Order: sequence, then structure tokens, then C-alpha cells
Amino acid sequence: MERYSVLNNVVFLDIETTGLDASNDKIIEIGAVKIKDKQVSRFSTLVNPHISVSLNILDLCEGITEQQLQSAPELDQVMKELLSFIEDFPLVCHNAAFEQSFLKIDNKFLDSLELIAILFPELPEFNLQYVIQKFLTGNRQEKHRGLSDSEDTLAVLNYAVSDFFYENGYTLPISITELTEWNWYKYLEKVDIDDVKYFLEDKPFTYETKLSEEYPDFALKDYEKLFKREDIWRRNGKSYSFRPQQKEASKFVREGLEKGKITIMEAPTGLGKSMAYLLPSAIYSHLKQSKVIISTNTKGLQNQLVEKDIPNVLDALNLKKDVKYTLIKGKSNYLCFERFEEIEFPRDLKTLLGYVYLKRFMREKGLGDSEEISYAIQEKFNLNNLMEQCYCDSELCEINSCAYKDSCFYASKVEDLRESQLIVVNHSLLLRWPYQNIAPLDNILVDEAHNLTQEVYDAFETSLISYEFDKLLEDIYDSNKKRGYLYYLSKKVKKETLPLKEIQADMEQCVSGMKNVQNAFKSYIYENEISREYNIKQHLNVENVNLEPIFRYLGYIKEDISSLSLDLDKALAVLKNMGNLEKDKRLKILSERLEVMNSYTRLLESMLSQQEEDSCFYFEVDKSLKWWKVSVIPLDVSGIFYDRILSTITSCLFISATLCTDNGYKNLKNTLGINFATSQNKQIIEVPPISPVFDYKGRSAIYAMSDMEPNDDIQTFSEEMKDFVLELLNIVGGNIIILFTSRRRLVSFKQTAAERLSGLGVRLIEGKKDISKLKSRKERYIFIGSKGFFEGVDIPGDSMTTVVLDKVPNINSKEPFYKSLIDNEAKKGKSYWHAYANVNMPIVSIDLKQIYGRLIRTEYDYGALFIMSKFDSGNSMVRKLEQQLHQVPIIRKPVEESFKDLKNRVMRWKQMNLYKILKEVQQPLKKVVSDRKKYGDINSLEETENFINQYISFEYDKRKLYYDVHISIIDELNIYISGRKIGLGKNRKSIEEYFDHVINFV
Repeated sequence: MERYSVLNNVVFLDIETTGLDASNDKIIEIGAVKIKDKQVSRFSTLVNPHISVSLNILDLCEGITEQQLQSAPELDQVMKELLSFIEDFPLVCHNAAFEQSFLKIDNKFLDSLELIAILFPELPEFNLQYVIQKFLTGNRQEKHRGLSDSEDTLAVLNYAVSDFFYENGYTLPISITELTEWNWYKYLEKVDIDDVKYFLEDKPFTYETKLSEEYPDFALKDYEKLFKREDIWRRNGKSYSFRPQQKEASKFVREGLEKGKITIMEAPTGLGKSMAYLLPSAIYSHLKQSKVIISTNTKGLQNQLVEKDIPNVLDALNLKKDVKYTLIKGKSNYLCFERFEEIEFPRDLKTLLGYVYLKRFMREKGLGDSEEISYAIQEKFNLNNLMEQCYCDSELCEINSCAYKDSCFYASKVEDLRESQLIVVNHSLLLRWPYQNIAPLDNILVDEAHNLTQEVYDAFETSLISYEFDKLLEDIYDSNKKRGYLYYLSKKVKKETLPLKEIQADMEQCVSGMKNVQNAFKSYIYENEISREYNIKQHLNVENVNLEPIFRYLGYIKEDISSLSLDLDKALAVLKNMGNLEKDKRLKILSERLEVMNSYTRLLESMLSQQEEDSCFYFEVDKSLKWWKVSVIPLDVSGIFYDRILSTITSCLFISATLCTDNGYKNLKNTLGINFATSQNKQIIEVPPISPVFDYKGRSAIYAMSDMEPNDDIQTFSEEMKDFVLELLNIVGGNIIILFTSRRRLVSFKQTAAERLSGLGVRLIEGKKDISKLKSRKERYIFIGSKGFFEGVDIPGDSMTTVVLDKVPNINSKEPFYKSLIDNEAKKGKSYWHAYANVNMPIVSIDLKQIYGRLIRTEYDYGALFIMSKFDSGNSMVRKLEQQLHQVPIIRKPVEESFKDLKNRVMRWKQMNLYKILKEVQQPLKKVVSDRKKYGDINSLEETENFINQYISFEYDKRKLYYDVHISIIDELNIYISGRKIGLGKNRKSIEEYFDHVINFV
């Protein structure tokens, strides 16, 4: 008997809307599938929203047009029909809160997303598209259509519920039986196992058997010579092309490892730097049985290394069984079994769902990395509070004595760290490396090294943040909530022996003092009419008379904290003398919390006296005035970094696609104290920037607008930008990125241009999740964002060939940290502008190269960067920046002349690709045309022309390029052949002669 659903007497329902806000947006489609007494019926209709629907929504909802919606029935009529259809059955929706907020009907809602999250907590995502791909076979895509998505939700639940029961021996695990009040429980309890078995058998599994090719003979000790061995890298059908620059870079990495050098290298985009350093690192760590620690800045690169790059290199080198690797994070990223056991069993259902989710995630799935729990699930199950209670605590966590050691996820990661040769970390963890006894900082490889200097400053900054201080007080002692380490310890001794009343009074005084500081900041902001468009961040200069009330209250809070610290110290002295508390971990952590209090006192003393040289003192206040922060940053971190990281290492590599500035690597060396290594007789190798892999000079241009300049008149500039972009769209194909150095200019441009762009069918996007749309050719997109969005944008091909930057991304000289660095330079006798340039140049140079690097990602890419300011060549800093940009031509002309120049360049770049591809396919094209002619598949000149066009178009598509009919091979051939008096009209020659000219042309 055919079965349609594991659930009976329910309705699967999905709606599509004009947006996410139920109070303002409208329903545009409703689809539903009803399972009533095992019988199936369907409901589907569009709904007239009576408002304009954005292009992005119409793109998302496959097949819906504005015209269809305008003629669709009214919502009132649709709702009557829907209510009749669904009767009083429960409604199953994926993320049901969304449908519930729009429909506002009395039927019970069942959330399929919630169900799948509880059944499969190990999944990284739970959106409908992801679970479709997880549980259903084939390349099935979410269509964002009411009926289709309802059908998909039904199908996903059939296989998800079936897989769950199969996985658990056709019974409900104990953790699920704790959810008897959950609205899904009775449905799980009543699932027909015959239905489950039916869908398990019905599921169309696909099996792929790949025969692994034999490994060729090679010697690992040959290191970079192996890059020329294509038989190694092309095993099992993998693609590979030899790049001399990659081999050159890898040689420096290998020599640094073998001879204990500190190597600094800029490796340009397209070189394949990951493979350039992974090959020598893998071989060296295997042959020498040593560890190599690879530090990156972004989570994306960490995941790429452990999920793709390292496994691929080890597989190619036949080292999968010999070289182990792992990704390790800071201890606070992991969840602790012991702390989870201490959580009080929740009474309300929502918290209980989160509790069971975590329980299944940790206990039953053996996981523990908190970053593997999506933000959406944390919000849905209100996990923030629960997770806060069970993070691994650096003071309390002692793996060797932990009763849960054998099942602890963090313990397993530490064991992996002990056994691995290649260890991937992030910069932040590297700078506070807590695993020196397990994996000493011996051989370090720092990728994305251009981000390291800022990470170093951040790591060595000390701060007092109001909300963190409040939490610290709660962690120590809260008699009202009956919680805190001191509260629990006090229950084990005679309370009269502890100064609890004094501590309670001290805490109340601290809370009051913190509020007084906050009020002082508020008064300062109001009295000085400071804008709250962004967080307020200013120098906290003790000589500024306007800040006197703030300093006064900071002085009071320092005394309050000192008093609290003294009374806590007295309490600790009593507790430490109690024999029964000798092994209590809470005593140790209370001591650690006291040290944090003392560090706050020291910070405030430093802030109030400001006697330390080479330091930046500043404050930051939330723009909503909810919290405040006072901080001090050391302006010279060279000695700290050297002592903490470089003093004990054997070798170190600093590598990035953008590392060199106008003084080479001088800024990096000075900031990180790399030069100190010469005192230990360590050799420092500064590799000259490796020549670009791509033809930047020949395939791109930079346009500096001489008649446009961002200024204080934001509205006027936005109008100019709108006109500029509208004309630009007519000249360039594909999508565009516009990066703004000012949030105000971004918002103004969006408001000014959105309606006109929408009328032309151009979509404005601005979220990181939308970046992938820039690969689309179906529609046209303009991505608008801040300059911080440029890293991570990787769009190969010509679907995105244009980047617009409103201004050169110079530093803000009023920002406290940069101002302090500039003042520090000025103290050395430099003029202000010389000091500013010394601070600004390394930062803006790297930023501009990062932005420019979005254009050329493959050998076929081309494009233009527009800088909407003069980028004046008479400026010495601009001249230095030009030298960093690979000799790319810089055109300084008015907009109109720049567009004329761009038209010519775009045509030439396209022709360069045409000729390049024709050369690459000449021989296979000749053979395939000859074969088709031989077997009678091509019998006329017209068929020859059509086939060649189709063949070349296919080759373009493989390279992620658009085959432009205006410069097609046939057009070029017409010109070429007519120039040789062989016409393609009435006097056409034979196919053989025509094809000879094709080959000659190529």
C-alpha cells in the first residue's frame, strides 16, 4: 500500500509574503497539503497584497509575477477558503512562528524546524533548503512557493522521523520522554513503525563507488619539486595546473622550517598559498615528527583548511594515515558535561526544549563546540542562559580529574591536540596560547598575517565594561537570587565567620557607583550635543575639564571596588583555612574572580593618573546609552608580542596576499617586534613580493573621478552617485559592488537610488548572506556595504567585474587609538601630516589592495575599480599607494571621459578572453568539427557556424564567463575572412576551406 505521510490528520502549510514584518508586510501566496484519514488533498492560491512587491521577493518566489498578484483574489476571500480546507487540524509549518504571526487563526501550529532540531541536534543548520538536501535525494531546491514548500516539508518529515526511529531502534530515547508536554510528543509517540519502515525502504539511496587510483612513486624529501608532478595532484580525476609562483613560495616556507628562520612573505591572489605552505608543513612535520601550528584570522579559512585543503594535500602525498591534524579553539568555546549536570531541571517548556536540545547535542551526539549551534537555534530555544551555565570554565576545568573525561568533547580535542602534527587555530587563541605544555609554540605559520597587528592590540587592551562588571558581581555573590560562588561556599561554613554583610554592602555601593558613572557619561553626551548615530568613542584625557565629573565618579568606583576586594580577601582567608573546602573548585574560581576585581582597580588607577607613556586611554558609550567602557591600549606591543610568541619559537612564517606596504614589511616588523629576533641569532627573511599570478596591469583599471568628491552635502553626492551608477549599468555587464566608508552615505544612496534601480529591474542587496547572488547572471544585483565587507568576497568570472569605492579608506584621525598613534609619532619630532602618513599608510595600503583584490580571481577575470574622489597623483601618499597596486593604469578623468575609456577597455578585455580561449581549445575544436563533418553531423557552413558558437559558449561557461555575441568568434571570423576576400555570403567557399580559416584565425 502506498503511504504518503508518517503523520495523519494534519495540514502541512506554507505562506509567501512581501517581507518578514507581519505588521507591515502582506501575504502573497498560501499553499497547503492536508492528510485526513490517510487521504491527501491540496490547496494553493496567490493573494493580492495591494502593495508593490520588491524584485528580491519576486526573484525568491520562483515563477510569481507582479501581474499575477494584481489579478489574484483578496485575502478575505482566500482566508474563508483556507479555513474551510484546514478545518480544525493542526498546521505543520517550517518555522511556524512566522506563519502564525501572519495568519492569526485558532488552529494549533506544529513547528517542523523545532522537531528536526530536537531529533537531529548535530545538524549545523535547520532552514528548509538545508534539511531538503540532508534528507531528500537529488538536487532538490526550495522554491519558496506555498504548495511546493508544503510538499517538501512533508517529505522531509517523512524521512527525518523515519531516520530518527531507525537510529534509536524504533523507540523513543529517554531524553525525548522528558518532553511529554511538548506538542510534538503525542505525534512521535503514535508514529506507526510500519510507516517508518515503508519510508526507509522507499528512500531512493544513491551509492557512489569511486575507485582510487594507485599512488605514483615519489620522494617526500623532494618537497617543492613535487608541484611539477601532475600525476600526484590529478589522481582520481582532480584538476590541477602547475604555478611557478606557488613552487617559489613553497621553497621559502620549507627553508624557514628546516633552518629555523622567521619568514615574511606576500603571496598574491591566485598563487594558491594554502597549498604552498601546507605541502612543506605536512612533509616536514612527518619527517621530523614535529608540530606546525597554523594560525588564521577568519573562521572561513580555518574551516577550509581542516575540511578541504589539509585532507587534499595529505591524500595527494599519501600521508592520511601518518599525519594527523585538528582545529582547536579557546576552552570557553566548548560545553562542559559537569557544568551541564549542575543546571536545575527546567520547569517551563521553552527552556526545557533548549535543555533537551543541549542534552542530546552533548550526551547523545558526543558534541561540544558551541559554535556548531547555529544562532537561529540559540534564539529559538532561548539557549543563551543555558549555554552560559555550561561553558567550560578555564579555572574550574581540570581534565585529568574530571569524572566525565572519557565522554568530554573538550577532553577529546585536547587529546587530538596532543597527537596532531598540524594544528589550526585563530590569531586570538595564538596570542594567549594556553596549551604550551601539550603543543609548544615551536613552528608557527601565520596566514592572513595582515590582520595580526590589530589582533595583537586587541589582545593586550585592558577594559572595564559595565555589563561585564555587573555579571562579575552576580558570579561572586547574590543573596537575593541565592547564587554565586561565595554564596555556595558560605553554606559550608559558619556564616558569622565571613564578612557577608560587608560584602553585600560593598556590592550595593559598587552597583550604585557604576550607575553614577553611567549618568556622568550621559550628562557629558547631552551637554556637549554629541551625535548618537554610532557608539560614542573618545579619548579619556585627564586634562579635559569637561570630563571632570566622569573622572570623579571613576575615582569613587575605584574606591568601592578596592573596599569590596578587601572584604572578599578576608572571606577567602577564612575559607582557605577550612579543611573541608581544600578541594572545592569554587574556592579556586572565587580567587580568580578576586584577581579580576584587582585588575579593575589597577586599570582605574592607571586611567586616573595617566602616567604611563605610550598608552591610549579612551571610553566608549553605547549609542543607546545602555552600557559604557573605559580602556587602555599599549601603543607599543612589540616587546609583549616578542616575549609571548616569538622568543621561544624555532621557525615562524608570516604570509598574506596583502602584507607589503610602502616600506616593505617594516611596519609588520616594528609592530610585532620581529627585529628583536636578531639578538637570538634568528635569521629574518623578507621575501620580495612574489610576482602576480594574474595580469593585473593588462586586465584591469582604476578610475579616479576628477569631477566627483564625497563631501558634507550627502544628499547631493547621493544624487550624483545615483546618476553615475545608472550610467555605469549601461556600460558594464554583470553585478556591481559599492563600498562606503560612511554609513550615512550608504543609507542616503540607498534611499535615493532604490526606486529608480528597482524600476530598471536591478536588485539592491546589502547582507553578507546575499553576497553569493553576485555570481548570478539571471538578474542584476548591486551589493552595497561598508568597506569591511571586502574580505571574503570571492566571485570568479565576469558576473562581477566592477567595484565602486566612495573614498580611499583612510583611517579616522579622531578615533582615539589612531589619534594616540599619530600623537606618539609626532612626539618623535615628525610633523602632523608625516605622523599621520606613518600610521595611515600601512593600513590604507592593505585595505585598498584587499578591495582591489575582489576584481581579479582567475586568469580570465577583468574589471575596474572606481574611486569616487580625485585620488590626486600630486599627493605623496597616493603615489605610494599606486606603487602597491601592481602597476594597474590609473585614469584620472571626469565621469564622461572615464566611461568612454572603460567601454574601450571592456571590449578589449573581452576580446583578450576570446582569443585566449580560442587558443586553448584550438586542437580539440579542430578535432571535434572534423569528426562531425566526417560522420555527416555538419553538412553546411551555417551548421558549422552554429556548432562553433555552441562549443565556444560551453567553454566560456566552464570558465564562469558570459559568451558575448557581440564579440563572438563568428563576428571576428567575418572580419578576418572578409579581409582576405573570402566572403561568407553568396561566394562562400567550401566547409573545408572555411574551417581552415577558423584554425588560421585562432
